[in-house]
Amino acid sequence: MGPPAGGAPYTWAMGETEREIVEELGFGMVPNAFAWAREVPEVQTALWKAFRHVVLRGLLPRTVKEMMGVVASRRAGSEYAARVHLHALMVQGVEAPLLQALERGQVPEGLPPKVAALLRFAHGAALDPGKPELLRPLREAGLGEAEVKEAVATLALFRMVNAWTDLLAIPVDGV
Repeated sequence: MGPPAGGAPYTWAMGETEREIVEELGFGMVPNAFAWAREVPEVQTALWKAFRHVVLRGLLPRTVKEMMGVVASRRAGSEYAARVHLHALMVQGVEAPLLQALERGQVPEGLPPKVAALLRFAHGAALDPGKPELLRPLREAGLGEAEVKEAVATLALFRMVNAWTDLLAIPVDGV
């Protein structure tokens, strides 16, 4: 079992990984997805390092990767990541109409071609990533090979996060 839900105070001493999460993620807290791994510090660190290096760093903007996470999570029926990444996008200043479309699992019209291709990729690969032809539209939209590989890593990370939060029934944070 994980930590108490609903923002209840914790009584543990925050370790190095949790300090990094609070400092770098931008929420001022340790989200449940990471907090629920507290009993196994190696797992918590692995989850955080994967998220940090894939979502917070790289060639593709964080906002685009979080949009991919919302679309893929909606498509997979995973509530946790969809809600948390919608919140993160709101905090980063993404406009309400775009957030509402993403919340419905839609790829809105009028996005730059690369962003639209990445969101369609996330939607298409969320349930069945074993189709290399899903990468063709990314290349056709002008993404380079490093960006394509980062997009695949982003989708893989969100599939892992969805499995982690869904199988453990981790509650959505009270953000």
